[in-house]
Amino acid sequence: MTESAAPADNHRQLFLLNGSTAWCRSTADSLLGDRGYRDVLWVTTAAPQHGLAVTGEQLHSRLGGELDALVFDAWAEFDPDAFGAAVGMVRGGGAVLMLTPPLPEWPHYPDPALRRVASWPRDYREIRSRFLLRLVKIIKATGSIRCFAEGGPVSGLPPPPQNTARGPEEVCRTAEQQQAVDAICHVVHGHRRRPLVLTADRGRGKSSALGIAAARLLQEGLKRILVTAPNLRAANALFQQADRLLPGALCGAPELRWNECRISFMAPDALLEHPQQADLLLVDEAAAIPAPLLEELLRRHSRIVFATTIHGYEGTGRGFAVRFRERLDRLTPGWRALHISSPIRWHEGDPVEQFTFRALLLNASPARDEDVAGATAESCTALQLDRDQLLNDELLLGELFGLLVLAHYRTRPSDLRNLLDCPDLSVHALLHDGHLAAAALVVREGGLDEELANRIWLGHRRVHGHLLPQSLAVHAGFPEAASLRYARIMRLAVHPAARRRGMGTRLVAEITDEGRDAGLDAIGTSFGATPELLDFWHRAGFRTTRMGLRREASSGSHAALMLHPLSVRGKTLCQDMQARLREQLPGLFAHPLSDLEPGTAWRLLQSLPTPATSLSPQEWRDAISFAFGKRGYLVCMAAIRKLVVMTLTDRDTASAIPVPERELLVRQILQERWKRDDTAALRRAVRRMVESAGPRTLDIKNIVT
Repeated sequence: MTESAAPADNHRQLFLLNGSTAWCRSTADSLLGDRGYRDVLWVTTAAPQHGLAVTGEQLHSRLGGELDALVFDAWAEFDPDAFGAAVGMVRGGGAVLMLTPPLPEWPHYPDPALRRVASWPRDYREIRSRFLLRLVKIIKATGSIRCFAEGGPVSGLPPPPQNTARGPEEVCRTAEQQQAVDAICHVVHGHRRRPLVLTADRGRGKSSALGIAAARLLQEGLKRILVTAPNLRAANALFQQADRLLPGALCGAPELRWNECRISFMAPDALLEHPQQADLLLVDEAAAIPAPLLEELLRRHSRIVFATTIHGYEGTGRGFAVRFRERLDRLTPGWRALHISSPIRWHEGDPVEQFTFRALLLNASPARDEDVAGATAESCTALQLDRDQLLNDELLLGELFGLLVLAHYRTRPSDLRNLLDCPDLSVHALLHDGHLAAAALVVREGGLDEELANRIWLGHRRVHGHLLPQSLAVHAGFPEAASLRYARIMRLAVHPAARRRGMGTRLVAEITDEGRDAGLDAIGTSFGATPELLDFWHRAGFRTTRMGLRREASSGSHAALMLHPLSVRGKTLCQDMQARLREQLPGLFAHPLSDLEPGTAWRLLQSLPTPATSLSPQEWRDAISFAFGKRGYLVCMAAIRKLVVMTLTDRDTASAIPVPERELLVRQILQERWKRDDTAALRRAVRRMVESAGPRTLDIKNIVT
């Protein structure tokens, strides 16, 4: 066995061992032992002799550290998110070892990761992986990968990289990191409401820059710095750096104390629920935090830094950089952007980073603006993309995945695997001169037998996949919903340069027509509810059938489930669920939906059918006596609440109520967020409702006098 020379330019090297499970694992163990590698992490289900082993699900507990070598065991499974995260931990000069089945056989191997893309009752072992076919093709075309097959010669690893610990006197490792630290400190020392947006690829020292700046600011006299991130793990590097630079600091999650100063971590939702005073707010991995939460933080804190990874295993930063810019321009037009491009753990041009970017499409971009600038809904070609052909069209695949990343901040490398491998998924697109202007991912669901549907409805059984039918059965309470057949639009994305031209509407119409031809019962969708999205789907013929009772972590909003019925069974189910939701809404608004934004609540009411019943004569008297007289609200409450639902559900009468008054009615009456100071305004709003919605035979003037 010959030995490899030390890698040049502080680059990492990728070694691929392909053969039987036993051979791959024993060979990797021998190679690491022969060279004396110490900081070694295995992502596997096996127990190695050299190094620590974690599964892909346990990997998050190790993120933030640095490694001499990584062993990624694809025999256990190939999880794209885990691979992207783990590779970024290997320091320059280190080694990445991939253990795989023989390359020609790998795409046909029943990878346990396929369990995540196979909805019940499909057997994941029967799926031929397009994702792995593409990965093998990229491996063969990448000259920097050292491939060793069982039965052939195997070269040794290079010597382990030198791990030189840094002392407190060594702070920033690149000039760009120093610039970032200075910019973070300037947010505190400069004008208020001038936030900083700091972006970087993985391994650029972004989180460390936050920690270095936090330590410097505390040394300068700042008393309290707040930190928020998707989870405490994401802030580990920040706290580690601050702890290193503050002698005598007491660092214990979730807080670091130094003298009378502190750096405190709070989750984003907790920070909004329990507002805190601080001299500075640092938001790490901001792209993985729902935009509505970020906007509220931006409103509440005058000195704030948003930091996020652009091409990370999260796969979210590029969409964040585009979408959040609009909110920053509107709320804090003096904001500043800074990007760190120089790597810290390895040198520029690192072959492992280049392979990872290509394999996971971390650098995927949508079509150029000029390529789709002239696109219209009518001029585009609508088609369903053949995913086998996508494997041979890397440009179109990159445009597709780049558009999905741009449109949805939670798009990850695992979504690429789902896109290519999910057997029940289809990709619908609008093309303009061969370039992608809009795309939708659609998954088939439902069709479960009656016995299984009833067990799901009773809460005795859940099956993998089938989000829409199971949610409607369990949460909405309709067991028959699980037996109907649906196509769920799980992602819908329109190129930014082609928006507001009817692209999304046309794409939804194409999907609806195909579903009708296929004999489906309904087209469905589920999304974080906002007024704009509710309006869009309502215009497209969809009706709200359920509202999530808790805010989703992925969007920061309550989920809306909407259906466009196609069959007689679908129409009956949709009508029944809408009637049931309308009956439940007054009670839901009072408690689980009391935090729903008033504008969203009003749009929700607008998407439901108008109640057939009106107020009784006595109820009209109660409403009138409150609006035109001085009777107390509590004794008239039942009638007023009924009037609000009836008025705001009807588009014609609701349009006569000014927006501020509509929001007041939702907040005060339906959500029971009562404020005595608003009584006069509430009387005016109820008066306007009575005048707009009251029956023509109602003689208000005579009653009042």
